[in-house]
Amino acid sequence: MNCFDAGRLFDRLLVAVLGGKVWGLLVLVLAGGGSLMPVEAQWTSARLEPLSPAAQAKGGIELLRAGRIEEARSFLEEAFSARPSLILPERGAVAYWAGEAYARAGDSVQARAAWQKGARLLQEKEAFDVRLADAYLRSLTRGQLRDQRLRAVEAYAGLMEQVGPDSASGVQELFRRRVAQIVPLMTEEVFAQVVGEGARDEDPATWTFRAGAGDSLQAWWRGLDPYPDTPENERLEEHLTRLVHARQSFACEEAVSGFDRRGTVYLRFGAPYKRRELSYKNGEFFREVFRFGVPVSSSSFPESEIWLYPGLSDFGYYLFAEGEGTDCYEEVRTNDLMPNTLTRMRSNTERGLNIAYSSLMAMRAIYRELALYHISFSTRYSEIADYANYQEMEATKAEIDRRMGRETNSGGARHVTVGAGVGMTRTVTINPVIGMEAPTQFVTQMVAQAQQADRYAEKRREDEMPRQYTALHDNVPELPVAIRMARFLNEDGTTRTEVYWGISAEAARLQPDAEDEEPAPSMIRFSATQHNKDRTQVQRRNRRHELQARPDTDREAFTPPPIAFKNITSLHHLSLQWTQHRLWQEEDGAIAGLGPKRRFTIVRADSLSPLRASGPEPEMSDLKVLSLPDTTANILAQPEQYSYPYPFSSLTADTPLLLSFEVYHLSFGNDDRTRYTISYEVKGETQRGWSRLFRGQDTQRTTTETTRQGTERRARERILLDLSRISRDEAQDVRVTVRVTDEVTGASVTRSLDFMLRPTDAS
Repeated sequence: MNCFDAGRLFDRLLVAVLGGKVWGLLVLVLAGGGSLMPVEAQWTSARLEPLSPAAQAKGGIELLRAGRIEEARSFLEEAFSARPSLILPERGAVAYWAGEAYARAGDSVQARAAWQKGARLLQEKEAFDVRLADAYLRSLTRGQLRDQRLRAVEAYAGLMEQVGPDSASGVQELFRRRVAQIVPLMTEEVFAQVVGEGARDEDPATWTFRAGAGDSLQAWWRGLDPYPDTPENERLEEHLTRLVHARQSFACEEAVSGFDRRGTVYLRFGAPYKRRELSYKNGEFFREVFRFGVPVSSSSFPESEIWLYPGLSDFGYYLFAEGEGTDCYEEVRTNDLMPNTLTRMRSNTERGLNIAYSSLMAMRAIYRELALYHISFSTRYSEIADYANYQEMEATKAEIDRRMGRETNSGGARHVTVGAGVGMTRTVTINPVIGMEAPTQFVTQMVAQAQQADRYAEKRREDEMPRQYTALHDNVPELPVAIRMARFLNEDGTTRTEVYWGISAEAARLQPDAEDEEPAPSMIRFSATQHNKDRTQVQRRNRRHELQARPDTDREAFTPPPIAFKNITSLHHLSLQWTQHRLWQEEDGAIAGLGPKRRFTIVRADSLSPLRASGPEPEMSDLKVLSLPDTTANILAQPEQYSYPYPFSSLTADTPLLLSFEVYHLSFGNDDRTRYTISYEVKGETQRGWSRLFRGQDTQRTTTETTRQGTERRARERILLDLSRISRDEAQDVRVTVRVTDEVTGASVTRSLDFMLRPTDAS
């Protein structure tokens, strides 16, 4: 017998001993022939020894797996009490198994307590167990999540980090459930980084995870952090809050994610602006729809509701209905709100007309309800209501004529009585002279219209609704900053990325809280964070800028000095955050302290590549835009002394701008000198199109070229930008392109910038 078989035999014997509540020392010896030989136990008080917590936990787990819940609960309870932070190799945390035993015994309160205590203790010891983290997160109520949000975020992030191909089948199932919950929030690119085999719309049971999937998920969540200057990831906290609500309010055992389609939409966008149950089953509905000869009942119409997100898209509405034979809600189309019996095409027989009449009345009730909530249903409701009203009006006239004993003046109309029984018959009218077709044809047309309209709405939702939406910025106005970035190559071959930004003086001024209140000073807190490829933080720069209520300068904009991230050698991302606070003042005008947050802005620059560190072809920095007070000779002779960054996208033709850039890896000619040509082209486009060559056309272009020589492989250059030649009396888009050509090798490199050129007299 090998060691593995011996270990399994020990487990089975241990279970037998524990199951029989026998406490003692079971002595096993390995005989020379390789077989296990039991030695007679000495059941004296001197030889009796309690089992260790690890042995108790082991036996309890085996008992639980064997379905002996009460016995398992007893041993796991004792093991957990003795060592609550115990983690067994291959089996995991005893806290998880103790909670699982409680849960299977029906004691959900004790189960939650065990999982939450175990998670806390493991976190304090900086240990981690996937099953326990998952159970802990499942145990949290909304109130508990508020109190334990940081622990919950850490548990969730740790769980996501563990996702990968190398784990037990039970843990893989757990990973699939967790990933299935967030797949609707992911882009195709992120999904491909996480799942190796299986499409996002396939059964998650077919998914296999890539090596490094956990790292990709961690990087994805870090990229969603809305406040990069805080240590917490508030978006992840928001996600967990939504997740707890979705699991508790929209639970669905049949779904891999654990909740139905409503939960998925809630996880993506949060609470809807409006959520309404469709309540159209009134007395009229029952009288007109459920009649003799119409094979439907009240249960044929599923419970349904509509969710509205008008702030995200004009087509941001979702219809949900209970699935057949389940309490789980599915996302449905309008026709799914009625049974197939009423939407199927019918012939103009008495039975077909009878069913079509019920279909018509069901449509009227349903669309009348839907039209209350979204304009997309209003046109169809009007058409259905007009046709139904015509049918009722003609039926009333026919009934009056019958009671008066006179013939109905048909005018080309044909009246057919459908249904049977007291109060169950109806009169339908067909009048091709005025274009009133039979109810069978009308219902078929409306079903087809609904299919087409719903497909169009789905396409618009897919195009316009975001993958996910955060409400964290909903109540904070945007701070309208302008920003540009420029990369430069350092002498050691690393890249330096400079960030420069600004805000117009008018936009930076806070509005007073009251009409009679004086303007208040403010502070802009600026945070810039560099992340590496997997979005882990590398560098952070923080700045604070105090703005006076009435600046003592006549400059039209506030443009602080740039910040720089140095020594970059690989793909990187930048997260930039601005928060403007009001500053409290003393009576004498002195600053008393930081006041409330008034405005906020986040900008992300993703996938910035470093500049090429070596030749043979030339490399070029980005174009850095500088503004000058004027273009007098004194200013142009010392531009560095007088210039300041210009991050704005719009300008007028008389705005004096300087383009600053550097060129690298120039080649030496036979005379040991570099020779290169700089050309720049300014191209303007109005609403009538891009320019060609000459002024006066809808598009204009001006080109300047110069050739330089030098003794260094790198050079710093400046171009004074003159836009007066393409200025017009209407706004136009302008693209400035600078090309550097190495005349020794013939290779070239280009950089471009875009502006909005306003008329000179525009405000």
